[in-house]
Amino acid sequence: MRCLVSGGGTGGHIYPALAVAQALRDARPDLELSYLGGARGLEGSLVGMGGALP
Repeated sequence: MRCLVSGGGTGGHIYPALAVAQALRDARPDLELSYLGGARGLEGSLVGMGGALP
């Protein structure tokens, strides 16, 4: 299964999105997670340019 997580601009949007992504990963280790956000914002440095979540 694949899941796309999105959020950006500020930590108030990014950190909750990453927490949800982690909860999904904990529930479904086989889940393919990707993140959609801006390359220049905080999400670019937290998630990385590839958009794939570990």
